[in-house]
Amino acid sequence: MIDDLIAQGNYAEALLQLNDLHDEQVRYNRLVCLIGLKEFEHAKEEAVHAKALANETYYEVVSILITSLKELKEFDQAIDLLVEELSMPYIPYEYDALFNAAYDDILLEKQSLSVELTSKDSILTTEEISRILLDDQNNDDLLYMAIDQLQQLNIRMILPTIKQYLLSNHHPFSKTLIIEILIDQQVDEEFEVTKYNQTYYINTSYASMVFDQEVYEGVIHYLTMSLENENPSLLNQCIEYLEYVLYCTYPKDYDIDEYALFAAAIHYYVATLQYLDININDIMIDYNCDEEEFDKYILALKQLEC
Repeated sequence: MIDDLIAQGNYAEALLQLNDLHDEQVRYNRLVCLIGLKEFEHAKEEAVHAKALANETYYEVVSILITSLKELKEFDQAIDLLVEELSMPYIPYEYDALFNAAYDDILLEKQSLSVELTSKDSILTTEEISRILLDDQNNDDLLYMAIDQLQQLNIRMILPTIKQYLLSNHHPFSKTLIIEILIDQQVDEEFEVTKYNQTYYINTSYASMVFDQEVYEGVIHYLTMSLENENPSLLNQCIEYLEYVLYCTYPKDYDIDEYALFAAAIHYYVATLQYLDININDIMIDYNCDEEEFDKYILALKQLEC
């Protein structure tokens, strides 16, 4: 009877019959009804009580409490509850996935609300940023939101997390964004960075920003000589791709003797991505490249996409 009423969306009628608060299933069904009626404040109050008494319906009750807090825009309380549950030594797989997804969604909603109310105030705590950086399951929006927030904080407060992140398997591009924050804040410390199975050491107190490196202007020089008059549109695309490559590979060093080869490989690779008719021999002649070294560079560019 109760299940039928709930299934039919007759929440108010079902709620009138759910009076035995000593029964765990009754308490849970009341929460379902309250959520269905969008009485989120009432649902929150009952969920707090039901959570303390729940056994078999514990995770279902927690889910409803999180939903209530989210709808009431009480994001900090919802985040604290999720962190508490996710830190438990055991949690059923389906709820682990559900709570992680809810954590991401609530942080994004918190950001959206904050953008409406303030301009660029920090909306994430250092603890929240640390958790995002070290969580392999985060979506890109949440990751880059956390990195953006780092620019407004003193990054020294989470250096242990930063060091761990720079050694992780996260995308090399995001690691470079963090390195540039370390450079901008003049953090005088050496960091170990892993990218594409290579290890680099960098002291961010005197390192250059990505576009301040000589390789950036050097490769653009060769690309410009070859493409400025022939195909300005392709030149712009090559420069954009060069910037992506440098962000992915930073702080790798490039020798000045490699600049022409680097430019040739980018010219050819971007042209092939655009399905342009291009002769590889013309490229090697134009940039005065060695074929064997050219092939190695093309392979390296392809591996960046993996």
